[in-house]
This record gives sequence, structure tokens and C-alpha cells, in this order.
Amino acid sequence: MNLLVATNLFPDQNEPWRGLDNATLVHALQQQDPGLNIRVQAFRPSFRHFGAAENQLQPRAEDVRLNVDYFWTPYLPRWGGMNHRLFAHAFARAQKSLPTDFVPQAVLVPWLFPDACGVALHAAAWGVPVVSVAQGSDVHQYLDMPFRRRAILAMSRRVKAIVTRSKDLENRLVRRGVSGGKVCTIYNGVDVHTFKPASRPAARDVLNQPQDERLLLFVGNFLPVKGLDLLLDACAQVMAVQPVRLALIGGGPLEAALRAQAAGLGIAGKVQFLGRHAAPQVAQWMQAADVVCLTSHNEGVPNVVLESLSSGRVPVCIDVGGIAEVVEPVLGKRYLVKPRAAAAYAAALLDAIQHPPNETALHNAARAHSWENCAKKYLGLLQGA
Repeated sequence: MNLLVATNLFPDQNEPWRGLDNATLVHALQQQDPGLNIRVQAFRPSFRHFGAAENQLQPRAEDVRLNVDYFWTPYLPRWGGMNHRLFAHAFARAQKSLPTDFVPQAVLVPWLFPDACGVALHAAAWGVPVVSVAQGSDVHQYLDMPFRRRAILAMSRRVKAIVTRSKDLENRLVRRGVSGGKVCTIYNGVDVHTFKPASRPAARDVLNQPQDERLLLFVGNFLPVKGLDLLLDACAQVMAVQPVRLALIGGGPLEAALRAQAAGLGIAGKVQFLGRHAAPQVAQWMQAADVVCLTSHNEGVPNVVLESLSSGRVPVCIDVGGIAEVVEPVLGKRYLVKPRAAAAYAAALLDAIQHPPNETALHNAARAHSWENCAKKYLGLLQGA
């Protein structure tokens, strides 16, 4: 089977974390079906560069075998409702670079707008079935924007299927007018071989972390949607009654503000900003941690929740999006915080620290969400298309 993957969310050497779950999915697909002939077309928005002979970005070493090519697509921030038409133009141009002996039998497009909406405009005339993937903000935010919502609904009638990464996203699409027969939920996978329980003291020795304090961990982008201001407020309350440290893996535009907030709360010495790390290092920090923290305003089913469970560590989460879909069957509602209040979140952190569940049971429950199982579901859908 010849599979074309088209998306703006795919890593390169400059941004190895960009769309990392999409790259992992494509690798899992090829591992499940070695005969799968895959090519990836990764797009980057830039009106200034569009029309350049080529995009100079290079794939990560591990992605070279996926035949990744990078292309520019025009993008107009103030006229976002038209960007799918610009993406369609860029996609049509990119198809001219495909080898003559590569005829796609299906196109997989993670991210609904403008990516899947643009591809669907072109692929309908091309006669190739499209499977699109809704990841989170492309549903949470864009369905409230009239032009983008209209484009997403039109796209839903052209594509073979829309995969959502949580049941919550599926329900939101159906409520807004997408046919229920077109939508199915396939949760993201987790690398159960990398994210697994291990000795907490040994991991802390390697990472030079104290053994006599509890360790809380956040992994993600430093963006407003992640609610990190609430996390720092809650951690300050926990630190007032319990020896605790907070480690933050990631980066983003809020880092300076978060550092200032930690200093203002008097906890700067207990908060570590670690930068971005690859999966093996993130797994080691999870093994060293007592609790993994999520305080987002909205989410689909973030990978870090599954990675936390697979590592045998409790994820304490604000109950938004599809998080409860994977946490509640394993842990009940105990660590799902309904109100967005620092005091309620601090209480849940203390509960998780003082009453940790069995880490082996958490890992075994997460195995149902392995990347192997995830890839099998996608393959069935693509082959059916």
C-alpha cells in the first residue's frame, strides 16, 4: 500500500519536538506493516518563503526512511478562514515532486484546518481517499470560528473518515454537524517499552535529585492553555506543608513570566526549568517523580497522561477534554480535579503523594494504549479506505 502523509505537524532537525506524536504514529504504522510504502510531505506556514524552489529543512535521522520532504505553504494570520485554500494550492504544487512510480492509495492528514481541509479540496479531484485526524485545538478552537467551522464541515463530507484522539473531540464534531458515521476515536499510543516503572531512588541518583523530597513533574509547552500559573500557585501551597520540588520539562513564551511568578511566590529555589528533552530522558524523569501534573484549560488526550500511567506514576489533572476517558477507568475520579482552583488542585497533589497507587497496575492498564495497538487500528481504517 502506498500511503502519503501530509501535515504541518511533523518534526525536523530545527524543531525535533514538532508533531512528535505524528512521527511516532507513522513509524508505528511501518513497523506493523513493513510493506507499507510511506512518503511524508511536511508543510511549514510562511507567505514570505512560498514560491521558493525548495525548503531547506532536514528530517531527523530516524525519519529519513519515511521519505520526508518539506514545503512552504502561504499563511495569512488575519484572514485565517481562507488558509485552507492556500494550503490546497501548496499541496497541489507538492504533488508534482512525488516520484512517478508513487501513486498514493490513501492520504493521512493530521490536523483538520487548514491541512485536511486543503488536502480534501485537491484530493477529491485527484480521486484519492483522505483520512484526517483531529488532534485538539483544531476542534476546541476552530469550531467556534465561523469560516473555519464551515471549511471543516465541508471537508468532513469529502474525506473517507475523521479520526479523533478522544471521544470528547468526536462528540464535539458530531454536535456541530459532522456525520457520526464519518468519525471514529483512536487514542494516541504510548511507548510502553520506554515509559515503564523503575526504581525511583535509582532514577533520582542519575538525575541528581534529592531523595528526601517529593518530586512533581510537568511535561509540555509553556503556553497559556496549559494553566501553569495555577500549577505554581498549587505547588506553593503544597510546599508549605510538604518538602516538594517541581520540575518543568518543555519551553515556550511563558517561561520568563513563570520564573517571575515562582520568585514572587518564594518557591524559585524549588522549581527547576529543564528545557526540552527526548522521550528517554522524559521517561527517566517520570521514574524519578512522584506525581505528573496537568493543569490545562482544554485538552484532547495528551500523550503525557498515557506516559505517566505507563511509567506507574499518578497523573493529577484538571478534568477537561478527553482526559477522564483514559484516567477514570484506571484511577476513578480521585485525581481528576473539577474546579480550576489552586486549593483543590493542591489537595489532589497531596492525596497522590500520600496515597500512591500500585505502579505495576498503572503500567499494565496503559499497555492497552501501546503504539502497536494504535497502529493496528489506523491500518485497518486506511486499508478499508
